[in-house]
Amino acid sequence: MERLTAHWAILGKTPESLDDYSVIRCSSGAISNAEFGMWLKAFTSGTMEPKALPRVATSYFAADGEPWLGLSLQREPDSQDGFHRPYAMTYYVCVRWADVVAGPSTVSYRALYEALAEEDFSGDAPFGLSLAAYDERHLADQVNGTARRAAALLLTGRPVCVVRAGHLPPDRRLDFLDAVAALLPYGFRHTLAVSTWTNSASRHRIRLSFAEVPPTHGAWELPWEADDRPASFPPQALLYEKELERYQGDDLCDLVGWLGTLVEPRDFDDVSHRAAASRLLRGRASDRGTAYGGQSVVRPPKPSVEQLLHQCRESIAHAEEQRLGALTAQLAERARDRVTDQDRKTYRVFIRANPIRPPERLSGSAVVRDFFEILLRLLYAAPMHAADVEEMLVDLGGQRRLEHGLSPALLAAMSKLLPASAPSGRLLIAYLQGPEHLHKVLAVMSEDELCHVAVRSRNRKVLEIVITEADRRALPTDPRGMEAVRYALARHRYLIEAISSICAAEESVVRYQDVLWVGHRRYLTSADIKEILADLDSPPRTFLLAIMTLGAPGTAPALLHTMAGGTMRELSMTGTPVADTVKAGLDRMLARDGGGDGRMARYRRRAGLGRLAPASTLGKALAGASIVLVAAAGALALWLWP
Repeated sequence: MERLTAHWAILGKTPESLDDYSVIRCSSGAISNAEFGMWLKAFTSGTMEPKALPRVATSYFAADGEPWLGLSLQREPDSQDGFHRPYAMTYYVCVRWADVVAGPSTVSYRALYEALAEEDFSGDAPFGLSLAAYDERHLADQVNGTARRAAALLLTGRPVCVVRAGHLPPDRRLDFLDAVAALLPYGFRHTLAVSTWTNSASRHRIRLSFAEVPPTHGAWELPWEADDRPASFPPQALLYEKELERYQGDDLCDLVGWLGTLVEPRDFDDVSHRAAASRLLRGRASDRGTAYGGQSVVRPPKPSVEQLLHQCRESIAHAEEQRLGALTAQLAERARDRVTDQDRKTYRVFIRANPIRPPERLSGSAVVRDFFEILLRLLYAAPMHAADVEEMLVDLGGQRRLEHGLSPALLAAMSKLLPASAPSGRLLIAYLQGPEHLHKVLAVMSEDELCHVAVRSRNRKVLEIVITEADRRALPTDPRGMEAVRYALARHRYLIEAISSICAAEESVVRYQDVLWVGHRRYLTSADIKEILADLDSPPRTFLLAIMTLGAPGTAPALLHTMAGGTMRELSMTGTPVADTVKAGLDRMLARDGGGDGRMARYRRRAGLGRLAPASTLGKALAGASIVLVAAAGALALWLWP
């Protein structure tokens, strides 16, 4: 039995409710309620009549770049909503694609459906599905002429709709859909949505389904067990169907088993993927040959990269160095082939789902180090870059586990493959290797290089390393060192880009405090504030708050004037009459002497306004200037406060 972690949701209504269909309950964790609702509704296929239920359908989606496979069961109505209309409940489970293909056996739709039917969908935690093994014999027994033709038509890139099959029970329809998928490389299930019934009156994303009548939007109409092929039957589909007909009995069972090992993700919308499937079956790939009686049979296929990785993982876990060496040689052969970006993404998803943790006794193993070198070449394109190291830490260890360290063999492989042009990656690796290694890397970096690395990497750990090192160098007893650190921080905008991209509001204020304190080692004077803000357009509010926390007594006027000046520059209002009015308003706001009437009189005399008539044109101008002043003050307030 295969066991997979499944997230789940229930789409429906509550009894006597006036609400529309929505996710009324779901598991917590990787998929949110809103995401469940979005993907469930994305693969709906119209209103189902009671005779079409129960309905089983599959779907696929990506969350955070990770592909998932889903299966839903829509049951017959047993309640009514507030409008006295019956409504159906849909029970949905989804599993990571990497988990589906990682085990010793792949997963059929029938196995997913049977596991779903056993669950009670209670609580809020994901549940473990106990799945039956991939049954090649059962799948081969479901294959008929319609299944062969459906598989061939799917390779044209158009959806296929099976009609005149209303007499079939839902279980038989599900087995048929499973059998069609089994006649294609397993990786096509990565983007294959199927359904035991659809409403052809509505547009949908289902690629293979049953319906009462064919849709009108470009799908193939395939009558159940009809001898005649559809009109304009494509030659490539005819060749695939003819090749499938060569397999009967045990040969067909072997074929289904072999196709089930081809788990690399494939896309029906990619013409090269469809053509590759046809070449495999027509004997143009290296895994095909000729045997007894002139019959074309399948040779034992080469293991897929995922299968090799799974075997390597087992060898490492059991400290089987000799077996690992042999498997690594096979893996190296695959790494020398052309590896596409999509392949790399698939392998990385697999490794994330199946982390490799060498035991302590293999920590210094050269065989394990060689394996990790080959693995890194498979996962990342050459030459490697700084960002690749951060991806490695997620893919191979998880950044949340940095403190626990990674395998020395893995770190050695990373260091060997990483070019000298990736300082942030080298910083992270050195940090993981220990203080002595980190000190050696930092010792050859200038203050400017340190700040540059923090801004470019936008990595929390790199930022922490850089600020700590800057604090170590900016000693009051070393004026030259302090000046170098202060200049580098100013040149790199006080690391604003790095801090604002990785830190939340409160943490940002603390980080900016650290940066400002390292650069000045004292409370900020008015001159400091003007210098800091002089070249910063629209600094974050959290940065301004940090300045306030470190401002010396009497620096508020300098901060307010500098902020106003920055706003004027940003709005291209410097030197305009409005800018003069704003400056005068700030002077008045910050004045300490005189009453309100006296201040206004002096302001009028200073501005040369004299006494104004209530309705004069000049009065209107002053009113307009006052509005601008209020607006500017409001903008400054909004600048600081959300």
